[in-house]
This record gives sequence, C-alpha cells and structure tokens, in this order.
Amino acid sequence: MSVPEKFISCDWGTSNFRLRVIKTDTLDVLEEFQTNKGVKKVYREYLEQKKVDQGRYFSNYLVEQLSNISTSIDDKVIVASGMISSSIGMKELGYSQMPFDAFGENLFSKRLSLARNLSVLMVSGARTQDDVMRGEEVQAVGLSTLLPVQKEGVLILPGTHSKHLSFKDSKYTELNTFMTGEMFDIISNQSILRNSVTPGEMNEAAKAHFIQGVRVGAEEGYTNQLFKIRAHDLISNVDKTTAYYYLSGLLIGDELSYLKDYDSSICMAASGKINELYQLALNDLIEKKDNLIVFEEDVIEKALLIGQRKILEQYV
Repeated sequence: MSVPEKFISCDWGTSNFRLRVIKTDTLDVLEEFQTNKGVKKVYREYLEQKKVDQGRYFSNYLVEQLSNISTSIDDKVIVASGMISSSIGMKELGYSQMPFDAFGENLFSKRLSLARNLSVLMVSGARTQDDVMRGEEVQAVGLSTLLPVQKEGVLILPGTHSKHLSFKDSKYTELNTFMTGEMFDIISNQSILRNSVTPGEMNEAAKAHFIQGVRVGAEEGYTNQLFKIRAHDLISNVDKTTAYYYLSGLLIGDELSYLKDYDSSICMAASGKINELYQLALNDLIEKKDNLIVFEEDVIEKALLIGQRKILEQYV
C-alpha cells in the first residue's frame, strides 16, 4: 500500500475531539471539525448504555463524525493519537517501552478496519518503568525534525501534566511528568487559596510577581510557600490577580528548578498563555541562553501532524 494523498488526522484527547483532513505531502489542513466530546465523556456515555461493546461504541461515534467532513477521499485512513488507545478509549494498546526512536520507528501502532475503505491507525503511547504518556509521543516525533536530537537535551511539553522528555543519540530516553497544571487548578479553585487569587490579564505588576514566584519555587519549592499567599492577602491586602500569577510562578519554578544549571539543550513547545508563562520562566532561570530553544506557538500543532504522517509512512 502506498502513502495516501490525503489522510484524516484525529486528535482525541480526554476533553476534546478533532478531525482534520490533511494533504499528506504539504500537511496543509484542507478541512477541520471538532467537538467537546473527548474520550472521557464518550466513555461515560458508553457506560450508560448496554447495546454495544466499548470498541463499537467509540467507532460508531468516530464514523458518525466523519459525516461532517465533505472533502472527497477514496480510501479514508484515520491516523489517531491521544486517549483513543487508552483503557477508556476505543481499544487499549500497550505502551511502547522507552527509549524510542526520535523519528517514531519503534512506536507500536495498530490498524483497525471500521468499514469498507475506512480504517483507523492508532498509536500506543510510551512508558518508562514508572511513568507513561499518551499523545505527547507523537508530538515529540514530529518535533524531532526541529530538535538537535542527535546530541543531548530535554524537550518540555507543558500542560495539565507537563512532560519532560530527555533525548540523546536520536532517541527519547527518559520521561518525567509534572502535575503542575492540575495542581494549579486544584489549589486556585478548590483550596483555601481560592479566595486569595483571581485570574486576569498579566500587567507589569503581575509579571513581576510571576517571576518572583518562579525564583522562589525554583529555590525553595512551593509547599512551604503556599499559605503565605493567604497570609499576605489577610495581612497586606495583596492584589488577588498578582497573587494568582505568583502562585503560577511558584509551581512552574518548582517544575523547572532542576534545569537551572543544565548544560545541554532545553527545548520547549506550547501554545497560548502557557507558552508565554513558560517562556518567561525559562528565560529567567536559564543562565546559558544559547542552550534554550523556544518554538513558535504554531509549531506544536504542526508537530502533531508531522508525527502522525511519520507513523502513517512507516505503517504503509
């Protein structure tokens, strides 16, 4: 089978579902459709019915959403990454063991036929002895064309569960997950600090407090600093938006603390507000600026497509 002229990219995460029709050679997006029915929501709906098994329930939803795509494709190949291959997805695939080739050659994938002239190619995720990821490994494969992977360094993919992937000799060798985003959400919305912090635009004062938080977090961690945010609110009536960014800085600084004296390449890819925050933190913490590579926001989107195309090319 030759590589198709077009393929359908499926990014099916915990909270969102997205289909894109991709021109294989240029990776141009010809059409796009998305919903808020991530794997978690579809799995919950599956549990509430008794008619079909889990795999069929998910494949029915996937086929149904394809009706929203009008682009003509003779043999539809869906390359799917994210939580679709998890235990709460369409079909659970075991994790590929790290290290894995930076160009994706030894990632495990499986192709399933859904209907005549329609198949889905799923990617497995990757694991170490004590850590796992699903979805980010495809982004990492896509970014490998832009990274000095033949040398040594770390790739940072910030998010709810930030992933730090060490690379060396054209392989991703180690994985560390930091629950920075989830901890921030819990602390700012569910802890005693929820009344002391308020989200808002980052002005110069908030930026300064964020940087201060990064430095304190990197030097001292954050657990013994958290209640001080509450105390400053009660005693000094500190502005709640600047406190919000200080809290963010504390957690991000703690996550990045081990990189202060890092001698090899440090690469970071993210989009939106999180890109700005991590970029500020890294530029403040890292002394050897020549070692720091921060990608443009659109790179992470393109990286997913590059990674999916590599998986497709290897399969066919």
